[in-house]
Amino acid sequence: MRKYAETNSSYWLDDDFFQDDHYDIWGEEVSKPKGKDPMKLAGYRRAIGNFVRIVTGLPIPVRFTSQGESFTDGTTVTISASLKDKDFDSAVGLALHEGSHIRLTDFNILKDLENWIQRDDEYMMHIAKKHHLMEMGPDGLTDRPDRWRTSAYVMENLKNLINIIEDRRIDAWVYKNAPGYRGYYEALYDKYFNAKIIDKGLQSDEYTNLDWESFMFRICNITNPNRRFDVLRLDTIWKVLDLKNIARLEETEDVRDLAWELFKFIENLIPEPELGDCDGDCDGDGEEGSPKVSDEQFDEMLKDIEDGKCDGDDGSKAEGEEAKKGSGGSKGNAKMPELTLKQKEQLKKAIQKQNDFKDNKIKKTKVSKSLQKQMKAMENSGVSVKNVEHEQQRWSGTSIKRNTDVTVIKNFTKDLVNNIECGMWIDNSWQEWKLQDHNQWVREGIRRGVVLGKKLKVRAEERDTKFNRLRSGKIDKRMIANAGYGAEGIFEKIENFAYNPGIIHISIDNSGSMSGDRFQNAVTTAVAVAKACSMVENMDCVISFRASSYFVDSNRSSERPIILIAYDSRRHGMSQIKTMMPYVDTAGLTPEGLCFDAIMKEIVDSSRGKDSYFVNMSDGMPYYEGYCGEDAEKHTRQQVKNMVREGIKVISYFIDGRADSNSADTFRRMYGKEAQFINVNRIGDVAKSMNNKFLEII
Repeated sequence: MRKYAETNSSYWLDDDFFQDDHYDIWGEEVSKPKGKDPMKLAGYRRAIGNFVRIVTGLPIPVRFTSQGESFTDGTTVTISASLKDKDFDSAVGLALHEGSHIRLTDFNILKDLENWIQRDDEYMMHIAKKHHLMEMGPDGLTDRPDRWRTSAYVMENLKNLINIIEDRRIDAWVYKNAPGYRGYYEALYDKYFNAKIIDKGLQSDEYTNLDWESFMFRICNITNPNRRFDVLRLDTIWKVLDLKNIARLEETEDVRDLAWELFKFIENLIPEPELGDCDGDCDGDGEEGSPKVSDEQFDEMLKDIEDGKCDGDDGSKAEGEEAKKGSGGSKGNAKMPELTLKQKEQLKKAIQKQNDFKDNKIKKTKVSKSLQKQMKAMENSGVSVKNVEHEQQRWSGTSIKRNTDVTVIKNFTKDLVNNIECGMWIDNSWQEWKLQDHNQWVREGIRRGVVLGKKLKVRAEERDTKFNRLRSGKIDKRMIANAGYGAEGIFEKIENFAYNPGIIHISIDNSGSMSGDRFQNAVTTAVAVAKACSMVENMDCVISFRASSYFVDSNRSSERPIILIAYDSRRHGMSQIKTMMPYVDTAGLTPEGLCFDAIMKEIVDSSRGKDSYFVNMSDGMPYYEGYCGEDAEKHTRQQVKNMVREGIKVISYFIDGRADSNSADTFRRMYGKEAQFINVNRIGDVAKSMNNKFLEII
């Protein structure tokens, strides 16, 4: 098996989360399932969504992109559907970054940016003249600026500056408020910014021309230790950015204002293009106009910094001085390394990757609409995977420690039936006849439940016991007359007894061997008990089914034990039984104890402070692949002991089986004195058995 990279998420992800290889119980490699695993994707999205909510303090929705490229729209974080371990931490970091933008960035500032820059008519005229962006007339350029082309030129470069500065502001906020998530951020920037070719490019003379492409490359990577302060006036820009004190920019508006001043400063450094360099046929005198911000005016922004307040993001003034001298980040008069043609092409691609990051155009693996529906159905149904450890027999007769994934479905919904393929329930597209039969079972169960509810009268009883002739307590009116004759026992006391709130968890084996009358009797009885509980005060009922089956993909490559909670009176009304119970069907094998183990915590937690009963209905021995024989019996018996130890009363019905069979012996070993060999179709026997168990509480 391949060794997987250690990730920052290793502490909360299962060990096999990134496992691409598939092996059977004997270690032999088997075919890999086709397509994406919606269960893992759903868990992935849920975990990242929790991270985003923790960091931002906002209930920001997290979704997978279905349009090829994602974007931060100010309300939703989009994530990639790739589960490759090498991409995972950076994907988490990107989600946290986007979520923090939603938390801190005022997107209205960016939407209104064009109107905002158009207010500076004098400067826009200067830009239009300098870059020959004037309107075209019949005789060439006019004296009026082409407002659309001028705005496009300014907007493109100003937005890039805003994005760079805003990203630094966002990052500083996350580092300060959520230091535990730095590992994800470091993975994010390792992927998009810390490439070796970027380091080489920064050290070289590439992108040192006085043009916006060079400025953007150098400013975007200004925190890289390989930066050079001896080109493009980056030493001045570094001081103005003052990254150590980036928190001084409290709002996106502050970021925009700083970016605007930087834009004008850089424009002053960029020479006017030759007429032949402009787009289209242009003419005119190329008059530059009067620039809005001169070098002297821009240098006014440095006063506080020059006074010693700051000289870099690490607070080291010496670094800035050495940079100017040519050491450290700057190479001075030393010969700069030259890049090969191949390296130049690599650098260009790396820069494009950074630009995509700044513009929120990172390509992410998308999911289909059908897969989106599957994940939504699973999330709404509370589908999860529980890893269960147990002993497992080998053909040699020895046992080894094994871990088996059990699928737990906490809420059975019609959405799940419509979107997820599983043998545990009926596909109503072609098994309508089964639904009709099962509906009759449910109706019969409700009818019997009314009878059973009347028989289970013990739970509804409330008794008062009166003690009189006491020397203290409440005065007995009938004894007042004796008080004058020296009688002291004229008091009475009434003790009231009522049952605690109770809960019954009915677990039904719906493996293939239970099909037919056995499953019908089990379902009918369970529905009857649920109906009876609805008639008894303070008594809840949960009905679950357990078997093994494929889940999601019908090629059975993902077959595993499944426990399906079809009804929970704490969440559902009787309409849930009428609507969803008919869909449950028999399938697969009998992973008895594995399923008990998977929901043991839920069973125990729900029994706190209540009279709790666990009712099992099955027809044989536990079996699931190598989970069988004595080891499986012991594991199942241990789960029963765990429940009894927690004060849960266990009733286990052996469905229509002979009490003298081999299966019955196994049943006794697993459930001990809790084993009941009765015909569950005889509702009177069930009522008597359950009443006896209720009476044990008294």
